Amino acid sequence: MKRFLLKLGITAVALCGVAWGLDWVITHNLRRSDARMFSTYNAIYGDTLRCDAVVMGSSRGQVQYDVRILDSIAGLNCYNLSVDGRCIDAEVVIYNAYRHHAPKPKVIIQNIDWGSLQMSNGYEREQYLPFLDKDDLYKQTRDNEGFNWADRWLPLVRYAGYRNVIFEGLGLPAKLARPAIYKGYVPRDDVWDGSAFLQIDTLGFECNPEAVDIFDRYLAQCQKDGIHVVMVYAPFYIGATRKMGPAVDSMFALYQSFADRYGCDILNYLYDSICYDTINFYNASHMNRLGAEQFSTKLAKDLKALLQ
Repeated sequence: MKRFLLKLGITAVALCGVAWGLDWVITHNLRRSDARMFSTYNAIYGDTLRCDAVVMGSSRGQVQYDVRILDSIAGLNCYNLSVDGRCIDAEVVIYNAYRHHAPKPKVIIQNIDWGSLQMSNGYEREQYLPFLDKDDLYKQTRDNEGFNWADRWLPLVRYAGYRNVIFEGLGLPAKLARPAIYKGYVPRDDVWDGSAFLQIDTLGFECNPEAVDIFDRYLAQCQKDGIHVVMVYAPFYIGATRKMGPAVDSMFALYQSFADRYGCDILNYLYDSICYDTINFYNASHMNRLGAEQFSTKLAKDLKALLQ
């Protein structure tokens, strides 16, 4: 019996050692990965970001704000912190992670639209996995993303079910997006596809109370820190804005109330000439590279005048 228990103990220790080793290899390699979902967090936790300005937003922020143009025309050193497929809760998570490791920016360019003040649905939850040992990130994500002590402390638990992430960490072929990225900006060369737009009759503007509270506290902290927040309505295809009907006025009123309360500026491009030509979009809510370059040029000039 003693011999059996000894063998069992040795086997358990060996298996734990293998698990810890694999966990270390996967995590180490993911923290060096150039896959899109990890790139910005790798820059943050690699302590390489020192910016005058940051762009905050969802996928609309990520693909539409060309920081090369903002830097060159507005004279900024800007990084695009936008999070694909996410809402204000995840935007604040990445901003807080950035602030934990870098000096405060002078300017925040905050994309706002009909979907900003919702709660995220768990899309690409795996983006957080290599960084759960960071106190600041774990505390922010454990409730909304469903992480627990086992994800943080036990080897390989956090990676269970994420085959492509494991493959990426082990250096095996993995189907993770690797678009061209420049300081968080991800240009898209796709052409117009209006199929989803044609299936929608109306677009509403609904706010999640928890998301509104997160946004309120975020702006309050920015005001306290003396950061100049510029809210921006980036272009939508004009047909999508028209489908909002009277809801667009409710959206304008709510964001204006935040701007008035916290001294923010608002720039509105929803009726800009860019919005009337599908050549600038790959769907009704996202501009392609052509549209993003035109928009970013206009935005940069307006920012330069505003900040001066």
